[in-house]
Amino acid sequence: MYPLNHTKEGEQVIVKCIDCHCDDVCRLNELGCVEGATGIIISNQKDVIFKVGETRLAINNNIAKSILVSPN
Repeated sequence: MYPLNHTKEGEQVIVKCIDCHCDDVCRLNELGCVEGATGIIISNQKDVIFKVGETRLAINNNIAKSILVSPN
């Protein structure tokens, strides 16, 4: 497992653990970014653009550090 901000563009990953502030976790869960979700990295520049299902999430670097993923 490694942080979401250490991924490469085009990489497919599975969300394993979200360890950030409760409000952030709740909002990510509402948008479909839950433990066990599969997604693809669209961009990993200053922020991470992560596509989960049909939703694209722009996740800032601080929160991306606290989302652990593994390769799909």
